[in-house]
Amino acid sequence: MTASSAGESGTATPLSYWQVFTSRNVPQLLLAASFSRLAGSMLLFAVVLYVIAEFGSASIAGLGAFFLTLPGFLVSPVAGAVLDRLGVVRAVVLDTLSSAVLISLVAVLSVLDTLRPPVLFALLTLYSLTSPLTSGGIRTLFPRFVPEAAYDKANALDLSTFSVIDVVGPLIAGTLVAWIGPDPTLLCVAVMYALASASIALLRESNAGADAPVRQHLLRAAGEGIVHLVRNPTLRGLAVSYSVYQAASGMLVVIVPVTVGRWLGDADATERYVGVLWAGAGLAGAIGALIAGKLVGAGRERSSMVAATLVGAVAIFPVSALGSLVTLGAGLALVGLTEGVVNVSLLSLRQRRTEPAWLGRIMTVSISVNLMGFPVGTLLGGLVVSHSVTAALALAAALAVGSAAFARFLIPREA
Repeated sequence: MTASSAGESGTATPLSYWQVFTSRNVPQLLLAASFSRLAGSMLLFAVVLYVIAEFGSASIAGLGAFFLTLPGFLVSPVAGAVLDRLGVVRAVVLDTLSSAVLISLVAVLSVLDTLRPPVLFALLTLYSLTSPLTSGGIRTLFPRFVPEAAYDKANALDLSTFSVIDVVGPLIAGTLVAWIGPDPTLLCVAVMYALASASIALLRESNAGADAPVRQHLLRAAGEGIVHLVRNPTLRGLAVSYSVYQAASGMLVVIVPVTVGRWLGDADATERYVGVLWAGAGLAGAIGALIAGKLVGAGRERSSMVAATLVGAVAIFPVSALGSLVTLGAGLALVGLTEGVVNVSLLSLRQRRTEPAWLGRIMTVSISVNLMGFPVGTLLGGLVVSHSVTAALALAAALAVGSAAFARFLIPREA
């Protein structure tokens, strides 16, 4: 029995991971997601390594990362309206194809020795402007191909692959740059985007009837998406809670390397150990997502978010603050495990309580809003950890507790 047939028959029989994975269009969608995310994960590191090797400037490398990420963040609400205007499948194909072309152009101009920083920044900006179409579009498509009861498992499959890619992407990028050089590595990234586009193009759209273009002024549609999120109690509560949760995550990104560096006093050893610690957290996140896919279901999303966030707070403080690499690693692994549960619960709840016609705009707007807490967290982490590691971890844990409280009291029990 496929997921689509389960949805049509209305049966309440839970689907296994294998049934969800083999459902109509789901393999192509997961393949496209994996290719595009691996390409994106590799690209940031490849660009930074390329700029340092080519121009020998850390400031230009920082600007490259800036233009690679910020423009897409700023236009995320408009990207949601574009998804509705073009149709999700067409919009994702457009983004992945244009990404392949732009990154190929960077590599070709570099080989020809005609790539200068202003041209590089312009190409990276163009890449960034369309990137929300894929990040929001793929998660908009999942609810179209599985029944509502299978949202949790579909999101768990999606998030578990994302967690693994988040670990291996930088490793692959660094290995390829060292082995074949920056320019061929960028071409490999472009090929991955082309493969992602081909995977999306293989979707059988008869199962995506909601993908009909909507004719509406883009800025007006983007504004309506923001207003809809603010007025919807569930979406508003999720935005507040998860933004605070991301602030705690942002603090950890700064706290962990500083803490390990102070304990070891060796820069090379610090880099190795920090990489291992975050790899462990990422793999634990994949496991947590798969566990959540089995345990979380309709009506249990909010309580799962609250419980997992509180456990994560304890993992941050006191577990991670006990003063050794072992306890820090155990704490981060537990944080990753609970983060998988939080993310599956959040995605499933958002999908269940958002009308299909709004899902594209809500996904892209939510990505933008949810990430607002992260840079705030990195700023707080840098300020507090310079005075006290223990205080910084305690504050990060307090933010996690605050996130759980917001989820408990701001998100309605029912739609």
